Amino acid sequence: MRTGVPGFHGDRLQQAREAMALSKTLLADLVDVSVQAISQYEKGADRPGTEVFDRLRKILKQDAQFFLRPTNPSLSSSVCFYRSLASTTKTARTKAETWKTWSRELISHLAEFVEFPASDFHSTVHLPSHPSLIGMDMIESLASDVREQWNLGDGPLANLLETAENRGAVIFRYNLDSESLDALSEWLKPENLPLIVLNADKNVAVRSRLDLAHELGHMFLHRSVTDGLLRHSDVFRLVEDQAFRFGAALLLPEHSFLEDLYSVSLDALLALKLKWKVSIAMMIERLKDLNIVNADQHKRLRINYSARRWNREEPYDREIELERPAFLSKATKLMLDSGVQTIDQFSANTGFSREWIERILNLSPNLISPRLRLRLVDSAGQT
Repeated sequence: MRTGVPGFHGDRLQQAREAMALSKTLLADLVDVSVQAISQYEKGADRPGTEVFDRLRKILKQDAQFFLRPTNPSLSSSVCFYRSLASTTKTARTKAETWKTWSRELISHLAEFVEFPASDFHSTVHLPSHPSLIGMDMIESLASDVREQWNLGDGPLANLLETAENRGAVIFRYNLDSESLDALSEWLKPENLPLIVLNADKNVAVRSRLDLAHELGHMFLHRSVTDGLLRHSDVFRLVEDQAFRFGAALLLPEHSFLEDLYSVSLDALLALKLKWKVSIAMMIERLKDLNIVNADQHKRLRINYSARRWNREEPYDREIELERPAFLSKATKLMLDSGVQTIDQFSANTGFSREWIERILNLSPNLISPRLRLRLVDSAGQT
């Protein structure tokens, strides 16, 4: 017969550990129990006593209710697209998956009180279901069609992230503690909306915009791709190349971009960076994709680019403002301000601590902190 805290869910302990990128060994050391004990707790073969439970809660920054609440079985998993999958460590990927799972739980609760924008991720361009049948010309047409459907015109996009949120994408920025994991995305079911996670460790605006455009490409291009198909390395590379092509075409429409370019040189590209809010490196690749430069010219541009040490940091990288998600913060504020849920109710109903709600939803600490009740002093001296 098991002893310990009644109602303890071992899978929640595993989630909380993986969300903080802790190994079983490290967590066992921090809690002062054996690795075997942690394994038994996570498997559900045993439960921690009250003292160990208190230490687990403090280390993992969750309230007791989190570990006593079962996971949500209705949130089925679909294909998730990871950038730089080959070089991403298992720990980093597992952490990202856990944060994504928790995001869905919070989204599901928020959606009970706040109406989310309907997803507008449709196009008039017909695409084959298998990636190998999708040509780059189709992708160029798709990017052009998306701009038309979303009424974006042919010029630079002022704020791609805001545009995507307004069209129904749910976007997060997390510190994923991984240089190789740039972003990830998944079409959520049954919510029927796209979820995109950007790595907040990389705070260069132009890189983040391309990461977002890339993930939008997956959401338009690869909704019918299966996990089994992605396990083939050639298919994985192909869908990544296709998403990059879509992202570049969305950010730099061929006609208007080339109309702005007065010469094929690094200085000419630099002159366009602040206007188009894309990296010089991406513009070089775009010129290659559009056959404006041949292989030798492309190579020279890349060599000169590295010679200027722009591969470390480009000019203007720090001058272009980073685009930050706003919808979930606004949705949470609306829910709290309307009085339909307090932050304590939000925490109790989802199981997550205030600290984790703040981290997952990118909230300002002031939004969920206790609010002072103020009143005017009675000028007549009455109480």
